[in-house]
Amino acid sequence: MSDTLERALALHFHPHRGSPYWLDRAAELGFDPRTRIASLADLDLLGPFDLAVLGTRPYTDFVPRDIVAGTPLVLAETGGTTGAPRLTAYTEDEFEAAFVTPFFDCVSDAATFNGGHWLWLGPSGPHVIGRAAQRIARLSTARDALSVDFDPRWFRRLAPGSMARERYLEHVVEQALRLVHGQDVRYLFTTPVVLERLLGRIDAREREAVRFVYLGGMAIAAETLATLAAALPAADFLCGYGNTLFGVCHEACAMRPAAGPRHYYPHGDRIAVRIVRPGTTTPAAPGERGQVAMTRCDLSMLLPGVLERDHALAVEAPGLPGRGAGLADPRPPATQSVHIDNGIY
Repeated sequence: MSDTLERALALHFHPHRGSPYWLDRAAELGFDPRTRIASLADLDLLGPFDLAVLGTRPYTDFVPRDIVAGTPLVLAETGGTTGAPRLTAYTEDEFEAAFVTPFFDCVSDAATFNGGHWLWLGPSGPHVIGRAAQRIARLSTARDALSVDFDPRWFRRLAPGSMARERYLEHVVEQALRLVHGQDVRYLFTTPVVLERLLGRIDAREREAVRFVYLGGMAIAAETLATLAAALPAADFLCGYGNTLFGVCHEACAMRPAAGPRHYYPHGDRIAVRIVRPGTTTPAAPGERGQVAMTRCDLSMLLPGVLERDHALAVEAPGLPGRGAGLADPRPPATQSVHIDNGIY
């Protein structure tokens, strides 16, 4: 058993210091997970964690009492792409490990961020990614990112294809254009949808000034990535896959995009990715497509074996320090019954 898993189990299931939800669950299971669970695979004994449960109780029921009582927490809500937003918590160290350290693990050349500004085009408010964007900007350039805030929840309430949606996106792009035209923007962090619209409105000099692009918020097809890379000839790209509840998995490193599907790997042992046969806990073989199952083993929250909406190819660990088995080409299955509205994030 890893130290991370052992510490998480010891705290969440501690009879006096643990998290109320997991103590209630242990009483139903009839065994002590602290002694019965010895590996990530053993977490299947807890049963798949249904994220709908997060909406039935206060978030503090999922956080150990010790942490609620005296530890500063980063709170964030999911974006609501597949339903009602859900609240989660991280300690400050866990937030760094989930959203910030993985980025710098993938950027080997510090000279990449030599002068100029980041431009963050994305949500702030309850969304954790805006906080991560500003932290990355400060660590890489010693200044805040220039930013344009938008509300993906409001965008989703506007009818697809409507003039209202178009006007909202135009409002976002107009603010971005003012910054690109007037400031030294060299690094972009946004979603593919927003970037595509922006690139159609900036000139060749401004495109050539961009040295780095960080894409997240939704899956990206290889064809779309190739189009974006062609429009930004001097930029390296890094794509992330993840969400508010778990953190982010990245490609092996930042680079000019190559052909083929994107491969994403978790960083460290606080999260684990498994590709399973749909609706089961049976692992898919390397190269086989199955359902994405995510596990988070933090002191703040324990989320074991969560079956995600996406299906992906199972990918073996890349042989890099601290990277576990990953996934490739994540996307909703053709038979997806859950309504998904990515919108602009």
